[in-house]
Amino acid sequence: MSIFNTFYQAKEAIKQLTSGTAYRQPEASTNLSEAARLKIEKEILPLLEPLEQFRLEKLASKARRKKWFIRIGWLLWLPSLAFDLFMLVSGELTFLTLIVLGGCAVWVFYPELQYIRHYKKKLIPVLVRAFGDYDYKADGCIDLDAVKSFEIMPSFSSKSSEDYIKGEVEGVKFEFCELKLERRGNKSNINVHRGGALLITMPFKFSGYTVVKTDYGKLGNLLSRSLAKNRVELENPEFENRYEVFGSDQQYARYLLSPALMEQIIELDDLFRARAKGSGLTCEFRDDKALFMLAYFGDLMNVGDIDVSAYDLDKMPLLEQELAMIIGIIKQLKLDSLAARNIANDRLAEV
Repeated sequence: MSIFNTFYQAKEAIKQLTSGTAYRQPEASTNLSEAARLKIEKEILPLLEPLEQFRLEKLASKARRKKWFIRIGWLLWLPSLAFDLFMLVSGELTFLTLIVLGGCAVWVFYPELQYIRHYKKKLIPVLVRAFGDYDYKADGCIDLDAVKSFEIMPSFSSKSSEDYIKGEVEGVKFEFCELKLERRGNKSNINVHRGGALLITMPFKFSGYTVVKTDYGKLGNLLSRSLAKNRVELENPEFENRYEVFGSDQQYARYLLSPALMEQIIELDDLFRARAKGSGLTCEFRDDKALFMLAYFGDLMNVGDIDVSAYDLDKMPLLEQELAMIIGIIKQLKLDSLAARNIANDRLAEV
């Protein structure tokens, strides 16, 4: 399955590059809620003055480095270019010019990286708490051991994670992080997941398992489908066009994937596509866990911009939207599961 996922992500990346969305800055589709705005004004605005001062210092540093590179950078890249041309004439291909230019680019843009890191360290934890009773860690990770047997969890040999958020909504615990998984290949590591991972722990167990995967087209679905899987037919045409659903219990899967939950899954997928250059969503419901694997190429928590004043709160509604969407899915799962159990109890009472 991972090879189809890799090809699908590559296709989405090419689509974003050709359409220009890969370079487009995300825009908030809604304004900050009044409650969030009041909390931000009380807890975050006092932090912005030293942050803005730090931004101006790093912006000036970046401008100075850029100016020095324009003035004397040729002393580095011109000799390296001459060396590469000489080696090319001699029949050997070298890349010294690219190495030099790459090193210069890192040197010029390093102050910007320092600001982004400082912004995330100082502001993101407070900002996340402004939207609810949640905790943030820069380098945490969801409990991968709890979902290692899940169908949608790819096998991997190395992982890296950041921007870990955990919290509880109406007795339901959730964890989210940005996650990169790689599997060791013959010559180099193969990327099997890059994006986000959302793990929800419910206060009850799901019946059997239900898996929602990206639709790879007729041929891709046929080749990636296991004979042991039972496809679930649903009545939402848009959902059917975008995803393939399999489950061990057909009736329960239809209860679980209610019309409201299907709409929220589509909205979450669309939000990450627009917000973080997303390329698809897969999810699985098994035992007491719901795992969502969100593939995207952007940086979800990169709300700091060295060219924009720290007092500009335009990007903050995006973070509130993302957390609100996650919370909405948690509430819908709980609501639908309670409804399904009530229906089951009613049927037992009739027998």
